[in-house]
Amino acid sequence: MKGKHILNSVLNRAEYEKRKIHLDSFPESVFIQMDAPCNHDCVFCSRPENYPFFDIDSFRRDFGETLEPVFENVSRINLTGSGELLFLPEARRSLEYFNGFSHAGKMFATNGSSLTPKMADFLLESGSRYVIHISLHAPSDELHRKMTGAKTFQVILENLKHLKKARSGSGNLTLNFIFVATALNISALPDFVSFSSGMGADGVMVYYNYIYRNDQLECSCFHKQELANRMLEEAETRAASCGIDISLPPFFGRKYPRDPNPCREPWSQIMINSAGDVISCDVAGDSRENLKSGKSFMDIWNGKYYTRLRKNLAVGSFDCAQRCWRANPETVNEFISHIITRGRSEEEIEKLAREYKRV
Repeated sequence: MKGKHILNSVLNRAEYEKRKIHLDSFPESVFIQMDAPCNHDCVFCSRPENYPFFDIDSFRRDFGETLEPVFENVSRINLTGSGELLFLPEARRSLEYFNGFSHAGKMFATNGSSLTPKMADFLLESGSRYVIHISLHAPSDELHRKMTGAKTFQVILENLKHLKKARSGSGNLTLNFIFVATALNISALPDFVSFSSGMGADGVMVYYNYIYRNDQLECSCFHKQELANRMLEEAETRAASCGIDISLPPFFGRKYPRDPNPCREPWSQIMINSAGDVISCDVAGDSRENLKSGKSFMDIWNGKYYTRLRKNLAVGSFDCAQRCWRANPETVNEFISHIITRGRSEEEIEKLAREYKRV
């Protein structure tokens, strides 16, 4: 008999194909925002100065009854958020809780400094399938320090060397190296690909940095389009020669065919923070939903925000893809697609765009 998560995925994808507005399926994936301490200060970071850390006991007390039936049906549980979740005092116990839903693959990102040999061995012995994204952004100590403000590169290398050896022959852990491309590090991207291959990564994932604050305007590759395109091409060639998978953002100035299908995210995934807020897409507007409202999960999943978004995307009357280069690659040529607009008024967005023109 097929597991509930497999049946749910089949139903969820069928409902998307039919462009259903009210869904009988759960999402395929749930993002749980696990904010934690951090020892880096990356130039592109979205982290506020002060924020509460994730607490597994509070989370289970407040939302366990609501979310556990969801976890039993999803195929992926993504553990995300600001900071290093492995630095949480109850990191292992938190992961053990989510490992209890063994059918679901897990994903989290780390800068690598907290992925100690003991923690790596714990993950490998957990029985769960993990995808780990290592946020490195540089192939050298000097550039890494410039990007992260931290002197942790050598520690990270030692952790990765252990992980490479320990996971040899293991099929339950996939390792991707992350490169957030900025005007500061884009020239090092081809070398980063070679570095990643040598360190045993399964793939390289490249993203342009998003702009959260005015002081990040100068970091954007939007100012270095010709250089960015050249480095992306070289990285693609390097990846082919190294035999490593690579995922690249859109090239500037290129023509891309428009995908006739709407973005799947309003059908397939949901993000929830430790306060119970349902975190919406960066470009689709705030959901204003919270699990403490007394509504059931399905009441929120089929509530005003999601049904409006699905309906508008299905008929093309609300095209948030005009500000999203993930859904519509050609929008990479519009500066507004590089700004995080979630939580900002149109006036604030226009003000930030005017600041860009002065950079």
